[in-house]
Amino acid sequence: MKRAPVLLILTAAAFAASAGTCAWLINGFAPGYSPAQMFLDADPVAKVVILFVQTLTFGVLVFGVIGLFARGAAGAMRLLLALAAALSTALGLLAGLYGWMNIQMATRNTGVTSLEVVAPSWAETLLALSVGLFGALVALGLHALIGRRHRM
Repeated sequence: MKRAPVLLILTAAAFAASAGTCAWLINGFAPGYSPAQMFLDADPVAKVVILFVQTLTFGVLVFGVIGLFARGAAGAMRLLLALAAALSTALGLLAGLYGWMNIQMATRNTGVTSLEVVAPSWAETLLALSVGLFGALVALGLHALIGRRHRM
């Protein structure tokens, strides 16, 4: 069994879960709070990671189109797409872990808190994770498409 379709399905499921939970937290506990406002209020580290992953996703699209139409470059582009998928996932998980640690430190400093208090922070963490997983999803999808088109 080839790994690319399995990784694509797993990444899509993880993206759907994290994006859905982020939307649920925003709608349920922070009504009127949009993802754009969340990004503007986010921690500077989360902002840098989100912007870097979005730039990486743009590069993935460029390399994917090159790999689709240039048969000679397809092998190199597939390697770059696999590396970009791994990097995007790792950065999303790193930003998620950083946000989780910030939430735990704030909870420890303030004592017992409710979900209403920490929901915006959890939503910010899940937004960073979702952006990373989306970048990986695009890279893995193009990786599989190039492999299917050129039968490598």
